[in-house]
Formats: sequence, C-alpha cells, structure tokens
Amino acid sequence: MTDSTAQPPEARVTPYDDVVDAYNLAILKNVGDWSQDGTGDLVMTKDGEPQHGDIAYNGLFRLVQMWRYSELHVRYLFAAVGIMLSQRDALDDDLNAVGEKAHEEIMRGRRMPSSAFGEALHDVLDRQAAAVFGAGIYAGSLMLMLSNVLLRLRDDIEGKKQWTTVGPFFNGHSVGAIIEASANGFRHSDEWAKTQPPTTQQKRSQDIIEGALHGRPQPDEGSPGACVELLAVLSGGTFEGLASNVFAFAHNLAAEVRSKVP
Repeated sequence: MTDSTAQPPEARVTPYDDVVDAYNLAILKNVGDWSQDGTGDLVMTKDGEPQHGDIAYNGLFRLVQMWRYSELHVRYLFAAVGIMLSQRDALDDDLNAVGEKAHEEIMRGRRMPSSAFGEALHDVLDRQAAAVFGAGIYAGSLMLMLSNVLLRLRDDIEGKKQWTTVGPFFNGHSVGAIIEASANGFRHSDEWAKTQPPTTQQKRSQDIIEGALHGRPQPDEGSPGACVELLAVLSGGTFEGLASNVFAFAHNLAAEVRSKVP
C-alpha cells in the first residue's frame, strides 16, 4: 500500500564509528571480538546472536546498531512533533482572527454572529486538535522506539537494578525510567483512563511522569503518557540533546553493570 502524499526520509545510515565518537561511548572504543566459552564455542545472546565482548560491550554494540538503522526515522518523528506544535500555535492567530470578525459583526448590529462564524470557528478548532493529536502520535511513537531499544539493553546486560540509579537525572528520575514510563502511558492510555484508582504498576509509571514534569505545565490531553512534554524535558528542545542524554544513560548503565562483575 502506498500513499503519494507521504514523503518519508531517504534511507541512509550513520557509520558505526561516527556514532561511537559522537556520544563518546568509551566502552566501544576497542573492537569487541566474538566471545567464546570454556569449550571454545561461541557465547550466544538470549535471542541467539553471537556475543561481542562482555555483556556490557555487547549490549551497547547492539544498541548502536539499532540506533544507526533507526536514527533517520527517529529524527523525522522528532521534527514532526515540532512541526505539529508550531501549527497548533499558529492556529491561535487564526482563532483570534475569527473572534475579531465575529466581534465586528456584533458591533454592526447583529445580535449573533453569522453561521459563517460557527463554521470558521469549528474549522480552526478541528485543525488545532489535529495538530495536538499529531504531536502526541509522533512523540508517542518516538518514545516507544526509545523504550524498546533501552529495555533490550537493560535485558541484555541484566541492568534492572541499576536502571533507576544512573544518570542523567531529571527531577531525580533516570532517562531510562522516564522513557519507559512515558511509553507505558502512550501504549496503555485507554487502560489508564479507565482504571481508577490506578493499579500499582500504572501508578509507578504515573509517579515517574509526574515527578519528571514537576514545576512544568500540565500535559496536554492529546499527549498520552505526556510524551510531548517529556521529550521537551529530555531533549532541551533539540534532537542532539535527546540523543546525547539517551546515550549518556545507556553508557552509564553499561559501565555500572560492568563494574559489578567480579
């Protein structure tokens, strides 16, 4: 199935070494050969791939590989969030213009604005709602991707204990915990809305979201899991800011796990 109106980015891949250098992934600076067990057989990952180096090295290696193939599309999603938010804000001017026109009609002696006013008002509000929901969809899709690759890293290196204890932190919450909680909120938004009071598992994610956004405006209703707002927190407004924080967390997690191995 094709759509001639869709214009996805042309596929291209950042070289592996460029990713390692850009985010200063010290663990990956040396080449990691395939690992062998005591009998000379290859050590395999849980999903059946040959393990490169120790588990810390292998986990980061797999993360970088997944990032390389996804980066272009993740950038696209991040940019799309910004475009939708800009459209939402620009439509405020259209909304004001409709209101001013209605006011002029009333001042000319009409008791109520014409039907054209109602049509114009609903058109602007509909387009604004579409922009808000669009930002939420793009941001949620981005959070799901980030959550998937970071949770695979956590499982690869058995880093669950360190998941919340390594930085960078935002209001005391780790990057991994925030992304996981936000993705949960997006994925299960209908369940969260229908479950009152929330389950223990839901509340755990909700508390992280609320804590990470402490001191900021309430999330928009069209942003399940507060994905739009949390992307702003994690990125500081730029894609490179987001990527830097994701890789800093991933490297810190792998380094911490490696330091605990006898």
